[in-house]
Amino acid sequence: MNQLGKTMLRVALAALGLLMVPLVASRIVDGWNWNPGGFVFLYVLFFAAGMTYALIARKMGVWSYKAGVGVALFAGFDLGWFNMVHVADSGNPANLVYYSVLAVGGVGAWLARLKARGLARTLFAMAATLALIAVMLPSGAPPDLARNMVIMHAGVVVLFTASGLLFRHASLAELK
Repeated sequence: MNQLGKTMLRVALAALGLLMVPLVASRIVDGWNWNPGGFVFLYVLFFAAGMTYALIARKMGVWSYKAGVGVALFAGFDLGWFNMVHVADSGNPANLVYYSVLAVGGVGAWLARLKARGLARTLFAMAATLALIAVMLPSGAPPDLARNMVIMHAGVVVLFTASGLLFRHASLAELK
């Protein structure tokens, strides 16, 4: 088996392991009634995120670049997942604006050609975009939900910023 095949097998098994968490939770938590399509969709997301990390990070030798890719993918996955669940629960299409943050990341990564310096700028732009959305989008949510939303926004902004700093470190290491 070649290196790519081994990588795909490892990622597939890791994605399957991660899928066990919601599978067990669906059996334990009342009201958690996913259909089989939901589990398949989540597996595809886990696998896609894992393969993206594996394919991008394996070409780089700088630890901070690999860590930056991992943190950025984790934060992007969290933002996409939380937003998907929130839109499904609330039915408010205004929340779809959060996907613009992921679009900024995709376009920025493409324009940067995955170079560390450009990715640092992209992640800082993603953090700024999310912070701006969080401030401008009125929630009208009850205080408990609003507090949780602020915590989630702040956490993802911190993750995007941390990833940007890791990419900045990687770009400086490339110059040496």
